Amino acid sequence: MDFVKKHSFKIAVIALCAAMGIYLFITYGMPEKETLPIEKAAPAFELSDLDGNEVTLASTNGKARIVYFYFANCPDVCPPTTFLLSQVQDQLEAEGKLGTKAELISITFDPLRDTPEVIRDFAKRHFADFNGWQFLRGDEAETMQLAKDFGIGVIKNEDGSFMHTNAITIVDQDGQIRKWINGSKEELTADQIVAELNKIL
Repeated sequence: MDFVKKHSFKIAVIALCAAMGIYLFITYGMPEKETLPIEKAAPAFELSDLDGNEVTLASTNGKARIVYFYFANCPDVCPPTTFLLSQVQDQLEAEGKLGTKAELISITFDPLRDTPEVIRDFAKRHFADFNGWQFLRGDEAETMQLAKDFGIGVIKNEDGSFMHTNAITIVDQDGQIRKWINGSKEELTADQIVAELNKIL
């Protein structure tokens, strides 16, 4: 007790220095959480799910979204990218985020051939979980324009097929586009996509 009384001033100074050190470390020393910049507002849309229910951009707000434009008859990039997204889906589910904090949205720009039945088959072949992954369709011209508004280049060929940018779009909980990811990069993994998504979760 005498020791505490004798050295009370020193103890108070040491305690104050320790408190200041902790404050300065928290304020300036801790690395800032990495996030993604806002690129632009995602365009509004009104599309139908496979049961005919209307889905809008606003109705999906509150969750981070991975948006992908595709067509089921795609002969090259759409199937492997959709399979990659199924791995993203599985990882989000393992982290407890699928359907609650994040979801996937695939939008076809080939609604004439991509009927609900065709899309269901395509989705099941690529292991999609409909609880956290919506497959949407609408008018062809409007959907092609929507893709372009999302920053996705798309051209319809004379044979009815499509040439398009194979981009995966990350949209935040407030409807802001945060990033485009090149789905055709050979080294792209589900871990990398989830890591980018987690920057806004």
